[in-house]
Amino acid sequence: MNNPRAVLLILIAILAVNQMDRTILSILLDDISQEFGLNNTQLGLLSGGVLIVVYALFGFPIAKLSAHGSRRNIIGLTTAVWSLLTLSVAAAQNFWQLMLARFGVGIGESGAVVPAHSIISDLYPAERRTSAMASFVVGANLGVLLAFLVGGIAGELLGWRGAFLIAGVPGLILSMVLFVFVREPQRDHDARVQEGSLFLQTWHAIWRDRGLRHALIGVSLASVLTHAGLTWNAPFMIRTHGLSLIQTGVFLALSAGILGGAVTWASGQLADRFGQKNPRFRLGMVVAAILIGKPFSAAFAIIEPTVPALLCLLVPIGLASVFWGPTFAFLHGRVDPAMRPMATAIFMFAFSVVGVGVGPTLIGVLSDTVFAASGDRALGWSIVSVQLIGVWSAFHYWIAMNTLPAATLER
Repeated sequence: MNNPRAVLLILIAILAVNQMDRTILSILLDDISQEFGLNNTQLGLLSGGVLIVVYALFGFPIAKLSAHGSRRNIIGLTTAVWSLLTLSVAAAQNFWQLMLARFGVGIGESGAVVPAHSIISDLYPAERRTSAMASFVVGANLGVLLAFLVGGIAGELLGWRGAFLIAGVPGLILSMVLFVFVREPQRDHDARVQEGSLFLQTWHAIWRDRGLRHALIGVSLASVLTHAGLTWNAPFMIRTHGLSLIQTGVFLALSAGILGGAVTWASGQLADRFGQKNPRFRLGMVVAAILIGKPFSAAFAIIEPTVPALLCLLVPIGLASVFWGPTFAFLHGRVDPAMRPMATAIFMFAFSVVGVGVGPTLIGVLSDTVFAASGDRALGWSIVSVQLIGVWSAFHYWIAMNTLPAATLER
């Protein structure tokens, strides 16, 4: 199968399952905490800290393999591995077994996203790449929808172990679909892997480019809030507003999955449509989305009435993934084709180390220490306190945006 749309749809489905298997833990944190007697810091480590180790061990080797070998095979194998390990979460008997099982989800993150980005860049020309990348990211929104629906409904009816058993099956099916129906796409004809360290060559190319350097910092900071929200919004809603697992799951599924997916897809279309005349428009959308979302995130954590608080949460949830398509299209347009897998791995490593590693854990530590005296509101004040990180992220994206020309020359 060489049809770009068909391949993209399968990659979207794989990303959706990966995001579901990673995110489903967040809505089940309280049930797991009660069974094993875990505190917020341990839950934060379980949600994010373990993924840093995975990326350090697997992220860059997988990127190097993607530059030389079959990206389809890499995606297929890692999809099967993380799905089997998701199933194994259901059998965990203590905190350390949970950590080991969750270790595998990080393998899927690096093994699915990095080679998929490379494939998409080969299948789509530069003028359509942002919308294709944004469409791919819709898979993450769909995965969040599935995570909260499966986690909320199955978690309430079958328990948290039953929810993980259901979540682990789709990835095994998609892995077989990929092997049967998709062939390795032809690489960009300009893609040539040079002698020497691909990592060092790519890192130097990124760091010497002022725009890419600031985009790297911007996406790292933005990811802190993205993953903090994915991990702690559900427990906050359950603890502070007294919502059930099903109520929380349905709300977050519909908002993050449907609203977030629609906004992400539409932003990609707009970015490619208006970005052809004004290249700054693409990253400008990222700056605007970040700055608009932060006050509403803070309001969600402060407002006591449930309905107004949830309405405020809709804004940052809808805008949460807008940065993804423009960021990686910007990256792939400024590095050599042979460097794209490694460049994606470097950005994803920063995204995971700073975001997945710091975000959930930071909120957990703040609520257990700095704001512990606030009682039920400790989690809320922890969420409010980190919102300034979003302004910091927007500042770096603004610098990256200004390295682009304000308008293309009319012919």
